[in-house]
Amino acid sequence: MAYLDLPDLTREILAELGGWTVLRQGRNLFKTGAVTAVEWSHPLLSGTVMDAGEAMEVELDLRSLTFIKNRCSCRVGRGGQVCPHAIALCLAIREKAETAHRAPAPAPARREAPVGKARQKGAVPDPAREGLRTLKLDPGGQPLRLVLVLPPNLEAAAERNAVVLKMEFLLGGERISPEKLFKGASYAVPEPVREILAFLEGVCGGGLFSLVQVKREQLRFLVEKGTGWVEFLDTRKGTQPMDEGALRKDLIPILTKEGEEPAPVEVRRSREVRGAAPSRQAPAVDRPVLPDNWMVIDGSTQYLAILLREREHPQYQRCADWLRAEGFRKEPSNGKWWLRDPHKVLNFLALNRARLERDYDPGYTENFRLRTAAVEPVEVACQTVGEGNAFTLRLELKAEGLELAEVRQALVSGRHYILQEDRVFLLTKETIEQFETISRTLGGDPDLPLTGLFQGRLTGADLPHVDAVLEDMEIEAVLPEDWKERSAAIRKVGQLKPPPLTEAIRARFRGYQLIGTAWLWHLYRNQLGGILADEMGLGKTIQAIGLLLCWKDHGEREGPALVVAPASLIGNWGRELSVWAPGLSVYVHHGVSRRTDFEADDFQPDVCLTSYSTLRNDQALFQSISFSLALADEAQHVKNRRSHAAKSLRSIAARSRYVLTGTPIENSIEDLRALFDFCQPGYLKRPRGDLRGEERQWHEQRDLEKAAPFILRRGKKLVAPELPEKIEQTLWCGMEARQQDLYLEVRRKTEETLMKMAAAGASENRLRFTILTELLRLRQICADPGLLHPDYPIEESAKFGLFQEILQEAIDGNHRILVFSQFVKLLKRLRGWLEANEISTAYIDGSTRDRLAVCDRFNRDESLTLCLISLKAGGTGLNLTGADTVVHFDPWWNPAVEDQATDRAHRIGQSRTVTSYKLVTEGTVEDKVLALQIRKSALLKELLEESAIHSAKVDLSTLKSLLS
Repeated sequence: MAYLDLPDLTREILAELGGWTVLRQGRNLFKTGAVTAVEWSHPLLSGTVMDAGEAMEVELDLRSLTFIKNRCSCRVGRGGQVCPHAIALCLAIREKAETAHRAPAPAPARREAPVGKARQKGAVPDPAREGLRTLKLDPGGQPLRLVLVLPPNLEAAAERNAVVLKMEFLLGGERISPEKLFKGASYAVPEPVREILAFLEGVCGGGLFSLVQVKREQLRFLVEKGTGWVEFLDTRKGTQPMDEGALRKDLIPILTKEGEEPAPVEVRRSREVRGAAPSRQAPAVDRPVLPDNWMVIDGSTQYLAILLREREHPQYQRCADWLRAEGFRKEPSNGKWWLRDPHKVLNFLALNRARLERDYDPGYTENFRLRTAAVEPVEVACQTVGEGNAFTLRLELKAEGLELAEVRQALVSGRHYILQEDRVFLLTKETIEQFETISRTLGGDPDLPLTGLFQGRLTGADLPHVDAVLEDMEIEAVLPEDWKERSAAIRKVGQLKPPPLTEAIRARFRGYQLIGTAWLWHLYRNQLGGILADEMGLGKTIQAIGLLLCWKDHGEREGPALVVAPASLIGNWGRELSVWAPGLSVYVHHGVSRRTDFEADDFQPDVCLTSYSTLRNDQALFQSISFSLALADEAQHVKNRRSHAAKSLRSIAARSRYVLTGTPIENSIEDLRALFDFCQPGYLKRPRGDLRGEERQWHEQRDLEKAAPFILRRGKKLVAPELPEKIEQTLWCGMEARQQDLYLEVRRKTEETLMKMAAAGASENRLRFTILTELLRLRQICADPGLLHPDYPIEESAKFGLFQEILQEAIDGNHRILVFSQFVKLLKRLRGWLEANEISTAYIDGSTRDRLAVCDRFNRDESLTLCLISLKAGGTGLNLTGADTVVHFDPWWNPAVEDQATDRAHRIGQSRTVTSYKLVTEGTVEDKVLALQIRKSALLKELLEESAIHSAKVDLSTLKSLLS
């Protein structure tokens, strides 16, 4: 079993697939030995898991870890969701892969010569596969040198014909094992070394590993081929490099038995074409010579004779049972398995040739090659005709000289072959399945009749899906170059051209953010829409602003750009636009003073920013104008396609439409379809409402595959090379009307009090104390007005609305959160709301006695989503690496204190990137102090701390400016 194409099934990825609870249940099943069978054949992982005495049959499609397809006989698996049995299977295959990579790969048993028979001269086993697959070779790549270390027991190992070599590489002066060599880089090696690596790859079973076992003649080949190119180290002499003389003088005699001539080893370049003979002419031989394989196939199109040489072979019984079931009968006189019915012979070759070569690697006699030279495979041919954004795709089961009517007749009759006068065409099982899958997938009908011909009218939006389907099925289609470029850029974002941003802006973007902007810009230029679904904390807003900058300078202006966001994020969008795109004119359509007319001459902004509720209320106004592009942020607000918000969003006229969300699917595939109703209308067509079971699942899987190219989602782990160990973000929000009235009233009373105190001749210290006291009250109103007025509902606090956005995305992304506040009363109000909504929470404040026990429970119990912590209780000494998200609900103004709090999660033992959010209320004392922090951070070490009110040394003018 080869594991080179097995996805990286890390703990974090498995948790993302099924959630932490499912991961824990799957891990328990795996540890108790519940997995009784597991098999990997890209892209399918299948096996059996025992649960409560019942065998659960599991099949996982791991082609895409974003849209994984699970089929399990349990209730959860039948619904297509990832279940504990699927997780247990992933853990089992991961363990097998790790074990296989650690162990030396034995020489393939199927190549052994029969016991008691001399090997044919020159017939050395050839383990090499179809060229070198493990490493990417390029003359301009990094120079790589191969090192082979000989064992100290070389003579004894050679005598028993099993020598274990240690394989290493020299790269930039550093010695490195094959497993640790970065497979994504390009390397340069001389041609002889390339052939040696291809040979070793075959010996290792398709990979390159540190330990490899070879036979005498194989090592002799390596020595003769590698002399002067490969560095051989002799551990018998203190790991000294061997020169050419030592290699030939010392090694060749050890590797050559007395009276044995060296047998040449040839590296095979490619496999024979399935279903056809390599040559139409038989070689001139004096007598028939059988191949040196364990299974040998002889015969013609009229009969088959299969020889299984060793009854002791581990696959003998399995193969014999299979041949018997296929109608073969063993003849005792010659030990061969015979099939003499021409109809069964041709059907067997069509249906089972691939299985023969995959499982048994048979050898074919020259008689068989000669007599099957006229056998030709029918293939899937693909043609495309069209231009612009529409084209016709034609798929056909085809071979030269074969009519479509003959193919149809064979399909109808159930035959897998077509006979002509001097030719035989095979309709292999793989080819029929290939054609059936492509035609039904592209046609959108799982019951599409199999006629041998498919024609479909497709649009430019279908290109990536068509390209992906043809690529998965290994079909080569002649597509116009511009179609190939458009499809490749969407499916393989690494091929995107850089976005047309200024050097100054580009320098501020991270690498993955530039790629995200380039992806959005590519969609815009091709009049397509998409979903930017990066994990929270990676800067979806910044990437969208990058798109707006590209559009401003290089796009077609058909009106302003529209940005729709939750009301709690309007302030954040305005702030980010002013920081990243100060050259864009922005009109905020929100609040009581908004416009009632967009058609006036003075309405020419670059960006129109509004909320979902305002868009719904002013739907007619927004329908009166065309937008160049529309962006819907936090679009989970419109996943109910029947809601007024979703309907008003879909009614917008825009050239291109985009969605920003960290959770494209929350409940079902309908969430995704609702988003595509906006960003790419008509692309995902809903199936009939009466479909159930497998039919509905087929349509859902097809929609997921169609949607995948238009969804860009990167997790923090994927883009870790571009990220610091800690991501810090400031999120801005406005205040609700009632909250703002309360804030203004307190500020007005404070100003009146100060004026009266100054008129009465109050001292500077009394004035400073009064200001600091009132600033504390204003900060409490920003955090939660309920801190001053207990009857004030926490749900009506603007900052709480922003916190809910973070909480929902964190829960959907399997993140765990630390929430810090210096107001214990606020933490208790939050705890009450969380408990009422059945969200498991840990809690630490000054009254918590055993804080370390609470920390240990939080780190150990993954069902606890949040830990609420007060500043005094959580400042130092706590380890909370179970969380990877930190929220500073009411930021304290000493940066060192804030960093100290964040470091409860971001410390030794943390394996994930930590994201820290600072929630700030716009246009308030929080906003002003944050600006002051940047200019005069030293002043804030003692400012606004409750314990420092009496001793703060901040001048009166600075304090008064915070109230203005």
